Amino acid sequence: MGKLDKLQPAAVWRIFELMNGVPRGSGNEQGVMRALKGWADGLGLAWKEDAVGNLLVSIPASKGAEKAAPVLIQGHVDMVCEKNAATKHDFLTDPIRMKIEGDWVTAEGTTLGADNAIGCAMGLALAEETSVKHGPIEVLLTVDEERGLTGAANVEKGFFSARRMINLDSEEDTAIFIGCAGGRDTEYVLKNRTARSPKESAGRRVVVSGLKGGHSGLDIHTGRGNAIKILGRALQAAAAVMDLRLVEINGGSMRNAIPREAEAKVVIAKEQGRLFKQTVDACLHRIAAEELAGVDDGFAWQVSAVQAPRCFSQASSAAVLDLVAAIPNGVLAMSRDIAGLVESSSNLGVVKTEGARVRMVCCSRSSVMSALAGIVAQHAAIGRLAGAEVTQPEGYPGWKPNLQSGLLATTRKQYAEVFGSEAELLAIHAGLECGLLTEKYPDLDIVSFGPNIRGAHSPDEKVQISSVQKIWKLFASVIEELAKG
Repeated sequence: MGKLDKLQPAAVWRIFELMNGVPRGSGNEQGVMRALKGWADGLGLAWKEDAVGNLLVSIPASKGAEKAAPVLIQGHVDMVCEKNAATKHDFLTDPIRMKIEGDWVTAEGTTLGADNAIGCAMGLALAEETSVKHGPIEVLLTVDEERGLTGAANVEKGFFSARRMINLDSEEDTAIFIGCAGGRDTEYVLKNRTARSPKESAGRRVVVSGLKGGHSGLDIHTGRGNAIKILGRALQAAAAVMDLRLVEINGGSMRNAIPREAEAKVVIAKEQGRLFKQTVDACLHRIAAEELAGVDDGFAWQVSAVQAPRCFSQASSAAVLDLVAAIPNGVLAMSRDIAGLVESSSNLGVVKTEGARVRMVCCSRSSVMSALAGIVAQHAAIGRLAGAEVTQPEGYPGWKPNLQSGLLATTRKQYAEVFGSEAELLAIHAGLECGLLTEKYPDLDIVSFGPNIRGAHSPDEKVQISSVQKIWKLFASVIEELAKG
């Protein structure tokens, strides 16, 4: 018996538990796809797979609704793999350990993967929940969404037949989402000179931890601390009063997650150990008190001694810290069309030392494509000035709202009838696969909705049980209405 076996709707939670029993980080979806194909075979459902691994499961219409136009239900199977430093978990081999806390399902020290397995489970549950009358259903399960939406970008033309699509990758149950931001990444690589550490030097390790982190789009407006940027500021403060040389700097693991932890090893003169700690402590105390109080109260840091026989040159160390400082991070502009919506942002999500090389990855988003182009150009210019190699892979487009959508009208009507109130119409400052799919299928009519998920892309991720029940009622109501033709 599973931990979630008493939750309703039973089929949704059963399939969600099936998915969380198989490792499914981005790029490692083969196992969960095998499990889902096995599930489909057990029910006699037809399925097919495309060249990049996306899966399309076909659910036949309910009796009497065979002539209804087909509906596409869409979600992604991969998840962001983040864990607390003290948590022992291997995302390549271990299942997600889930638990119930009141009205929420969460995981033990790791991301939960409700983003977006709960949406996938809802779509597939139509095959088991026979009380919901529906027309022909196609469930499109994409891969590699979290690393850049490459699964959706490579969906073959003609892979599905429906021209009405419900995306179940949204995270607020009072809203219907009708638009999203586009995005593009920038990767910097600095090649550094290394040498033996100077005589009479000492090694120091600085660790920044305890930050909340979160989704680099949905949570970027919260002012949560970015561990990489904070660590860089502390090291620059020390470099301003002493000869400081980097040994390594590492932080974050996903470009689309606000980094919660970062650490660096440095070399300083042996007699400046006390001054180094005083300077770092003073800088971080001030950030904690003036910038993070009430936002990231768990923020902590530690300074300790470490062996460091080799280090970067002083010039290379300065270049790395200058680049960390110069990369734009956080909210860059607010929307002039939708109150409270972030228009443009950037997130420095990863810094990693690989021998003499330091690699950094930044994720930029905007709902205005010309603004995104400008931000990306700015990132490239900053990297060139720092002497870094700059790579900017192709990004993904935004999804432009269509207020004349027939599917939107149906969804709004059913929301009002089921819950007795009007749904909010929102755009989201995050990448949904809708924009990529409408590029290949321009006549595709799309809405997006989903249950309350909090802390996505962080070990605090949780999905609300009552909200899953609420969204299932909406989903079933919309599906039944569409089955009437």
